[in-house]
Amino acid sequence: MNVSPEKMLSAFRNTAEVRIHELATASDGLLSGVEHLTALNLNTGRALLDETIAFTQAAAAAREPRTLVELQIGSITPVLRHGHAWFTTAGTVAAQAQADALRLFEAGMSQWLQGVILTLELLNRSAPAGSALAVHALRSVVANASTAYDGVTRAAAHASSTARTHVDQAASAALEALDRGTSATVSLIRSAA
Repeated sequence: MNVSPEKMLSAFRNTAEVRIHELATASDGLLSGVEHLTALNLNTGRALLDETIAFTQAAAAAREPRTLVELQIGSITPVLRHGHAWFTTAGTVAAQAQADALRLFEAGMSQWLQGVILTLELLNRSAPAGSALAVHALRSVVANASTAYDGVTRAAAHASSTARTHVDQAASAALEALDRGTSATVSLIRSAA
């Protein structure tokens, strides 16, 4: 073989430096996601606390049981809307972190496959006569595995995106129906008195 130990050591060193950079980038993305989720939790908690205080003040000021029932029924939808908004935003942050990690993983896989292909080329050049068929078979295996991985990754991303869209649409429709039902119930209570 015509590959010197210095060349192999240099290739390993370059690969290690790339992997360290990828890990640093991944940890930056992870920390960014944690910061977003922390801010989301603080903002949601603050909004719920403000609404709880307002509800408590309105309940204390209520003079009739009917008003208290209206307040309780009317408080259901805002709480569920906050929960839906929180889950939607948390899902977006998690999906972004997953996409970033997947992109880094795919870049690493691509570089690894390029290294495998380069190694196969080196083996082909220095292989004994008659081994070209084995090297060609290895190249075919690598190419087929790469194509299969790309197809599975695209299909999984599409399925995840479609499922997320359907869940968001269903949750929005459920919240709208609940809002209409709550409004109708409050109207019924008001008209009954």
